[in-house]
Amino acid sequence: MLEKKSLETSNFYSPRFEVEIDEEKLPEDAAHSILDITVEEKINEGADFQITVNDEFDLTTQEFKWLDHSLFNVGNTIKIKMGYENDLLDMLTGKITSLEPSFFSGETPTLIVKGYDPSYDYFKKPSPEKQFVDMKYSDIVRSIASDAKLDPVIDTTEKYETPITKTNRETYYVFLEKLANKVGYQLKIDNKTLYFTKYEDDADAILTLELGKDIISFKPSIRTTGLITEVEVRGHNPQDPSKPFVGTAKAGDERKQESGKKTGSQIAEEYYGTVKKIVSSVNVNSEEHAKMIAQSKLNKDSDNLIEGDVQCIGMPVIRAGVNITIEKVGKRFSGKYYVKSTTHTINNSGYLTRFSVKRNAL
Repeated sequence: MLEKKSLETSNFYSPRFEVEIDEEKLPEDAAHSILDITVEEKINEGADFQITVNDEFDLTTQEFKWLDHSLFNVGNTIKIKMGYENDLLDMLTGKITSLEPSFFSGETPTLIVKGYDPSYDYFKKPSPEKQFVDMKYSDIVRSIASDAKLDPVIDTTEKYETPITKTNRETYYVFLEKLANKVGYQLKIDNKTLYFTKYEDDADAILTLELGKDIISFKPSIRTTGLITEVEVRGHNPQDPSKPFVGTAKAGDERKQESGKKTGSQIAEEYYGTVKKIVSSVNVNSEEHAKMIAQSKLNKDSDNLIEGDVQCIGMPVIRAGVNITIEKVGKRFSGKYYVKSTTHTINNSGYLTRFSVKRNAL
């Protein structure tokens, strides 16, 4: 698959990036002054960027070329693309939020330009308390996306509890992540789109990477300690307090990331027998609601059965939220992985992609 991709992108020896600021392509002299450009993306956290610029001091005007240039004003909108030759992919649209110059006597100064995706201002800063009455989780998320001027991609949920309050101690990101965890959804912002959807770790892998061919390094680990085999959620039933709402999720009820494999809870059951977790500190309004919360908690616990860090040649299609197949790393660790976070970097050494992965089965 990578051979085909290599042909489509000419080759992996001509990496390229493109930067637009306030919808204008960066002038050639500014682009040539960039020493390093990095875009980092994490599921449930959004994306950020860092650009290192080689600055110049004009002895005639006694001014720095880029430090005080309006191109790099805090608040400017920035768009970053990465790839090879003419095949560039959109990596991030965001805003410049900070400038960090470095001055050393006798050396060329540098300017580090940092910023975040559109979620930062609205989602990650403190905001007043807000109450949502008689609304589904999905409708709450849709309303918040509209207020933040983001396009929503949302899987519908039921109406589980009302009212629901975002406290003034919570950012919108924390609040939405809590909703996502309750229903077992993933929360992601990709450029100007907000995703509140079911996990897609059972979807097909977009690429197959091999150690020694595409992968430079892979450091996985298996964790069985702390795994649970069953979750029971017990919630108050206002119609009949003597009969609480009870929902359970048992070993093997997790999402099936790979067919024919044993999930984390099934492996834990073989090693340790029954390890049951009881949750009673949640609000539920039906047995179905309690079961959904139990399922979500079992999924989250088993998700980290295998975790790993990968470094490979630069591949802009590797993004947080996709599945990758890794091969030639032994029977135990070869298989399909879900990408949790990515870091794409282009500098004088070339283009590298580093990403973290997880897998819930063996």
